[in-house]
Amino acid sequence: MRLFVADQTGDDVDDLSELTSGGGPVVRLSAPDLQRAMRRTAMIHADAHDVAVILDLAVVVPGDYRVGTSGETVHYAGTVAGLTGLIADIDSAGVADGVALIPGTAVDADDLRKLGRDVLRLLADRDRKSA
Repeated sequence: MRLFVADQTGDDVDDLSELTSGGGPVVRLSAPDLQRAMRRTAMIHADAHDVAVILDLAVVVPGDYRVGTSGETVHYAGTVAGLTGLIADIDSAGVADGVALIPGTAVDADDLRKLGRDVLRLLADRDRKSA
């Protein structure tokens, strides 16, 4: 599972920083729900097998649960542990090859990177426990 964080609020792949060491070409995907994201990921993979599909995921964690109501992006509001579980589920269900954490509210870029690193640590802990 590849993990990115938004550097800016645009839709361009260049607006993202990767926290994992994935490498290779990516296609950024925005979808209103996980089912549509999964269908779009399958269509993209059918046309281009060598790209990783990165799903935009608007996140808000403790401190401010106000989430924008855009119908174009999957949203998550909750705890870091819950976000980690959602990302693990996205991976195991094949919804996308990775996610891009984008702010659901005004969040400092450094805070978003810290959140991403916390998620990666918790994902690694989950992997160790299941091994």
